[in-house]
Amino acid sequence: MPLETTLKLSKENNLNYQGLLSLVEASENTLSILIAVCDDRNLRDKIIEDCEKELLPNIASYHARLDQNEPSLRAAIYKIVPSEEFKKNEKYTLLNITGAEDLFFIRNNGEKSQQEKFFGYLQWTREGLREFPYPIVLWVTNQILVNLSRKAPDFWSWRKGVFHFIPEASLTPVLPPDNRIISDDYLKEDDSHSLSLEDLEELISNTENKRGKNDPNLVTLYNRLGDVYFNRIKSGVAVSFPDEKENALHCYYQALDISREVVDRYGEGNSLQNLGIIYNYLAKYQEAIKYNQQSLAIFKEIGDGHGEACSYKNLGNAYYFLGQYEQAREYYQQSLAITREIGDRKVEATSYNNLGIVYSSLGQYEQAREYHQQSLAISREISDRKGEAYSYNNLGNAYYFLGQYEQAREYYQQSLAITREIGDRNGEASSYNNLGSVYNSLGQYEQAREYYQQSLAITREIGDRNGEANSYIGLGNAYYFLGQYEQAREYYQQSLAIFKEIGDKPGEAKALFNVDLCFKKVQ
Repeated sequence: MPLETTLKLSKENNLNYQGLLSLVEASENTLSILIAVCDDRNLRDKIIEDCEKELLPNIASYHARLDQNEPSLRAAIYKIVPSEEFKKNEKYTLLNITGAEDLFFIRNNGEKSQQEKFFGYLQWTREGLREFPYPIVLWVTNQILVNLSRKAPDFWSWRKGVFHFIPEASLTPVLPPDNRIISDDYLKEDDSHSLSLEDLEELISNTENKRGKNDPNLVTLYNRLGDVYFNRIKSGVAVSFPDEKENALHCYYQALDISREVVDRYGEGNSLQNLGIIYNYLAKYQEAIKYNQQSLAIFKEIGDGHGEACSYKNLGNAYYFLGQYEQAREYYQQSLAITREIGDRKVEATSYNNLGIVYSSLGQYEQAREYHQQSLAISREISDRKGEAYSYNNLGNAYYFLGQYEQAREYYQQSLAITREIGDRNGEASSYNNLGSVYNSLGQYEQAREYYQQSLAITREIGDRNGEANSYIGLGNAYYFLGQYEQAREYYQQSLAIFKEIGDKPGEAKALFNVDLCFKKVQ
């Protein structure tokens, strides 16, 4: 019977963790090849650490890393086995092997890539491992896992189990904007180790052909494929925004249908949450509320605190965009309480950011500034560059509304520098838009217009309708203060049409007011 974990894992990760412990305990004095799949290094290290604590004092755990130049599993094990400490050990032994995540798949000067060498060593390592009568946990990424069975089939046939651990922060929700301060989908982080679109499509096709179209693994695979399409949209690399938007939605709906068919409650909650997030991004807020309420109910039912916190946050986002700030604040506070309880620092930082945005919208700028400072401190502590950029942006916003424009400009410039550095197109557009607002307030209208044009170009490219509408508002403001009222009115009317289309009532009211001002000027 495996021991209870002290880690606070999602239901799916906990099941895999318990399964891994069970096989380790059942493999005393026996060679057992166990494959652990995890793209999140921090989560992997915590699992290894927790596993070692739980298995002591009966089992001695050792850790070795693959050499990047000669990535031989057997050689990595030999780094441990000859040691004096190992020889003196009389306990049952467990070996954890990491380092596969750092192996490159790109060839250099025609030589085999590091991953090709790794697979080659694995394919001919069976007999060499017989001398190690221990459970060996080989930690790999999803990208390596896909190739493992094809390029090292002999080694693959020896496996006793494969355990998948999904990044606990993969359901981090979106941060809402305050006058287009933030509209990035902070939930879906691009991962350099994630599978490519082509690999996922091939894996889905193979799974459907071999196991049928209702295989439980397809829930995760379709959700991941949806994430790939969604990330392509947000980063501006989608070949066709309408087509890839539909592809993302199709994948999430496929995942939802299969999860319900196989009664996978966690997968169902995750799929519903993904739908809520993408509908928020598409400015279909009522749809977003519907799906996030359903995901919240499921995560409460299965006791998934992380999923519950994210659902509350996403509900807050939708109500924020609808102008219902008090309702949004309630949801954000519920999210914050849970994230502090479960110790998720990254989501805690975004919760502070969201509360700061709401307080800015309610005119409580000093309170907003305090929340953004707390968010910035956490983002720096955990080295979250994107979170740091958004904290700077929101601090700039608080100072802007306090009339401290030079201080606001400094924060926006810091945010812009980071978003450009990390390739965050959505955040870059936000920073340009906010810099335009500052220069408008400083009376530098030509400079403001340039920043708004840059923001507009990006928001169109990535399909951000809310951001596009706010860029039109900014351009209208610049032309209005330049005395070009007809041009200003055209931009305000373009923003009005978008706000009506997406159901943004506060934005619609703002655009109508500005259109009316222009009419009065030209009469």
